[in-house]
Amino acid sequence: MDTNRFKASHDFSNLQKNLSNNPGYSVESYSQQAKDYIHDMKSRNQEATKQGFMAQTQKSAKEVWTEIQEIASEAWRRTETIQMKRNNF
Repeated sequence: MDTNRFKASHDFSNLQKNLSNNPGYSVESYSQQAKDYIHDMKSRNQEATKQGFMAQTQKSAKEVWTEIQEIASEAWRRTETIQMKRNNF
């Protein structure tokens, strides 16, 4: 895993920079996702609702959070390994 990608993409001190590093987190991208959701629901002959879209978005956010946790966990494991090697030599 690329832990540098995690660090570069999660600069919480500068929101605008963070949005630039993560183009998926913008109003425009969510607007496109809403359009896609509405189109998908129409193609299934189902009603598109805000609650349905929000549920889909929440599921996506949970998947992203899972990925972030995995990346952070890997970074922690690697850092521990490096520290242990340094302390033993």
